[in-house]
Amino acid sequence: MADLQLHTLLLCDYAITAQDGKISAMGVFSQINVSRVPATHGRCFIVAILEATPGAHELSFQIISPTGKPVLQQAPRLRIEVPQNATTANIVADLKGMRLEEIGRHRIEVRAGDELLGSTPFLINLILRQQQPGNA
Repeated sequence: MADLQLHTLLLCDYAITAQDGKISAMGVFSQINVSRVPATHGRCFIVAILEATPGAHELSFQIISPTGKPVLQQAPRLRIEVPQNATTANIVADLKGMRLEEIGRHRIEVRAGDELLGSTPFLINLILRQQQPGNA
């Protein structure tokens, strides 16, 4: 087995880790609708579940735009310690104020150093609101 292997990666409205290590992810989504760009998405969470060898591991998350640009100016970086009796690591990262400047297919990437462990796509959709007819 490699040191780290990504099994689950998702984007959701809220996530918590219970005392027993279980993750609860609520409002899982794969698209964000905006009425204009640029836009700011108030808050969301990245959840990752990895198979991991015991010991210390350095991870980072990044959102990549359709044109290949990093979206997060300060990408979350984590140092995790996997206990000797564990085989998995559960990660919850809180993203606040994600700035969205492009519509289209984005992706979340998880890396261990320079190694890409995996990614998952999500869409930014531009939704045009119709003007309501006025009363004459």
